[in-house]
Order: sequence, then structure tokens, then C-alpha cells
Amino acid sequence: MANDFETGGDYVVSNGNIKGYTFDIPDYTDEILLLDQGEDHRKVIPKLIEKHKPQRDRMLMNHQRYKTDASGVPVFHRIFERDVTIDNRINNDYFSEIVDIKTGYFAGKTAAYAYDKQEQNFETVSERLKDFLERNRIADVNMETTKYCAIGGYSARLLYIDTMGKERMMYIPGHQAILLNEDGNIIETKYAVRYYGKEGNYVIHFYDGLKRYKYQQDGSKLKLLEENIHAFKLCPLFGYPNNEELMGDPEKVLGLIDAIDRTVSDVNSEIEAFRLAYLLFLGASVDQEQIDNMRKNGAISIPGMGGERIDARFLEKNLNDNAIENHLDRLHDNIYRFSGTPDLADEAFSGNQSGESLKFKLFGLETKAARFEQKFKAADTRMFEVMSTKWALENLAVNPYKIFAEFKRNFPQNLLNEADIQQKLKGLVSDQTRLGLASFVDDVEYELELMEQEKDAIDPLDLDEETEVLEGETDAIV
Repeated sequence: MANDFETGGDYVVSNGNIKGYTFDIPDYTDEILLLDQGEDHRKVIPKLIEKHKPQRDRMLMNHQRYKTDASGVPVFHRIFERDVTIDNRINNDYFSEIVDIKTGYFAGKTAAYAYDKQEQNFETVSERLKDFLERNRIADVNMETTKYCAIGGYSARLLYIDTMGKERMMYIPGHQAILLNEDGNIIETKYAVRYYGKEGNYVIHFYDGLKRYKYQQDGSKLKLLEENIHAFKLCPLFGYPNNEELMGDPEKVLGLIDAIDRTVSDVNSEIEAFRLAYLLFLGASVDQEQIDNMRKNGAISIPGMGGERIDARFLEKNLNDNAIENHLDRLHDNIYRFSGTPDLADEAFSGNQSGESLKFKLFGLETKAARFEQKFKAADTRMFEVMSTKWALENLAVNPYKIFAEFKRNFPQNLLNEADIQQKLKGLVSDQTRLGLASFVDDVEYELELMEQEKDAIDPLDLDEETEVLEGETDAIV
């Protein structure tokens, strides 16, 4: 993909060191109005790209940081105001851990999609929906969408028709997508731009509710390469926001992560500098030949200078290790606390913990995942709104608001407790509702079908034959 060779910009920098972070969401109102008035895309697109640049740079830097690339981790290009003999630079990869834990927790289990049984064409639509999701490897697309949302604040998804005439989807990293709507809602896009490649020479795709335009940038000029109808009645490129502010999950604690990197790097440099500690000779005169002999033999004879006590010692710097450890522990705890991420190395997660106990410890992560789930479902609804316009052309009526998605957390299972709950709820609620609560059931509709098949496979009981057997046993007793 294009993002593999793209590089981003910088955060707010002073003397080579990162001092702060900016998260302003660009205002594209003027450009949207121009597009509504029929302005030439080639005049509007460069303005959109220019406004999107700070956001793009931030997301690209975050992606480089996620990959622990030297260009994205601040400590790797740290600059001191004075020269230092030893300058070790150590990265503590909290950033990737925050992203990966949220991604695995939310999207680690395949989401289940189902169509309302009360709707017309239920069986036809269900089969078409199943084929669409399986063809596009929905589990992988959802996983990558979640990852890019956690890294940069939002991701995007593009619907298109492949060369075989099949409906396809692909995830688009947020730094490649400019999503336009008058109210700033990146889910219900009116226009959208995807651009990738090298700056000043981007390949640009522009989408509206009818067509896709492909341009090649050459400096300030855009050359139209293609203009095609995209087969949908709505803009097929739309966003998946991580939150309303379009912020990545680690971005609130970047300062804390950088502080740990600097502290650990400095302490490591100081410890290594001990090997280069200076040897002091008090009351003696030592030449280079004597020092060389000392290095060779491990001992030295020091001639006195007369009347003075002769002494030799190393000049070392004493480290207050307790203060350093307390400082690092406080930073460590605050990173997990303020990012809503559980510290899985903590003693609280060791031993045989019950499922309910773990849920309390994961409450911060669950709160964050629940908020993201609502955004994700809203974007999924938009996806089916767009898809339904394509299916309508084939005389297949699909109600996009009756396609339901169920997300289950990738959470340690307590099967004994769940089995007890299932048994107690049987007969009190519908089988669909009851099975939907089970973490071990990925697809409720499929499970219900299996249950029906098993029920049909049981031979029916012949009551007449059973009555004759009972009557025969009664006669024998008499």
C-alpha cells in the first residue's frame, strides 16, 4: 500500500525536541460550498490537501511511531543544548501496546451481522449480505480499520466494483482520506478525496454521489486521468471515527511516554558512563607510561611527591535510584490510567481471577471500546446505506437500518458461569436474545439453525407404540 513508503511531518518542535501536540480538525466549509456551486475540482482539491496536511502529518507520525520507526519516535532524534559524551536513546513502546490491546479487545472476535427476519426478501438479502461480507474478509477489514482508528483518530472505507462485477470494500488509512460534510460528520460524506504517493506528485481520487475522478498531480497542476460512474448513489468513501475529536488512543499520554523515554535513556547513559569514570591521583605524579602499565597489569606503583599522602580513587556520579524509580513508576501508572489501558503485567492480572473481577479491572478499556463501538456501528450503517443503492439497481430491496451488527469483546471466558446463566434464562427470554449473551457463540443465527437441524434429526416418538408397550407391561404385572 502507498502508506508503506510515505513519511510524515513533525509535531510542535523546539530545539529539535517535541514540546507539544496539535489536534485541530480542519474546517472545509468554504471548499464544500465551492464544490456545491460546481467549481472545478482541480481548483478545490489543492486547497483541501493543504488544509489536511497538518492532520495528515500527525497521523503519519503516529503510524511511524507505531512501527517504532526512527523518524516517528521522538527520543531517536532528540537534541541536547550541550555536547554529551554518551547519548543512548531507548524507546519504551507504550504507544503500540495501547493500540494493540484496544484493537485485539474490540476486533479480536469476528463481528456477527444479521438481517431482520421480519423484512421482505429476508432469505435473499441474508444470503447476499453473507456473500458480501465473506468475499471482503470482513474480520480482517474490521481489525485494520480499528487499528488505524486507534493510531490516528479515524480510518476510512471505500466501496467499489471489481473487474468481475462484484461489490468490494477496502480500508483506507486516515492520512490518505479527506472526508467532507457540511456539519463535519466524516461518516455521512458528501464528497471525499483519497490521495497517496509522494508530496507534489500525488495520485488523487475524488468521489461524489455519482462519479469517481482520478487525477495525477504535477506540482500545482492536476491532470485528469479517468472519469467513471462508480455504480452507487451515495459517496462510496466514508469515515470511521475513533471519537468525536478524531484523536488516537495514545495521544493523550504522548507527553508521559516521551518523559519515560527520556528518563530511561538518560539513566542508561549515566550507568554506561560509569565505565568511563575518571581515576584521580592525589599527592602523586603519574605519566602515560605508568597508566598504560596499570591497564596491562591491573596494578600501579605510585611515586610520592614528598610529604603528602598518596591516594587514588575514581571520580563517579552518585545516582538517586529511589527517586528515579518512583518517578518512572508514577509515569508508568499514569500512562495506563489516562489512556484507559489495563497494565496486563500488573499483579492484579496474575492468578486465577474470575470473569466479573477482570471486568472491573478492564472498565476503562471497556468504556473506551463501548464509545468506539457506537461510532463503528454508525459507520457500518452508512456502508449498508451505500450498498443498498447498488442492490436497488438489481431490484433487490434492502433496508440498511435492519442490518444489525453484534460485537463481542475478546475477553477471558468463564464458561461455567456462562453456562449457568444460559440455563437460568431458558424460557424467560427468546433463544436469540439468550444466545446473544454467550461469548462462545459467534453467529446467533447460525447457532439457531444448527439447533433446528439437531431437533429435526431426532426421530419422533411413536405414542401409539409406547402405549402398547406400557399396556403389555401392565398386563404382565396383573
